[in-house]
Amino acid sequence: MSSWSWKPDGKHETREAAKRHTKKQRKMWRKLENKFWNSQEWLQLRYAVLKRYGATCMCCGATRKDGVQIHVDHIKPRSRFPELALEFSNLQVLCDRCNLGKGNIDFTDWRQELTSEQLEHVRNI
Repeated sequence: MSSWSWKPDGKHETREAAKRHTKKQRKMWRKLENKFWNSQEWLQLRYAVLKRYGATCMCCGATRKDGVQIHVDHIKPRSRFPELALEFSNLQVLCDRCNLGKGNIDFTDWRQELTSEQLEHVRNI
């Protein structure tokens, strides 16, 4: 058995015990993540963003007809800017490819002023 320790107080745990603790922490984090994504505040804000901008990727122009999923993306990621998680001004519409490609390291704002044609499309949704 190993005398490896991850605790600051120096109490020793086996690697197996530390792994169990880490799995427990990950499970708790996933619960918190699901709580956010399923919250009424997020769902209403997400709907408002899609209603305002439409369901077209602001980076590449793809739509669901192109076989992509549409995401409402945090321009400044929640992991680094949790205070902006529910700010309309921090959200944009991206396809899954563009959103997953940018990750949490690129803060590019792909939003543009809507043309009159885009505004008409959004009003008809």
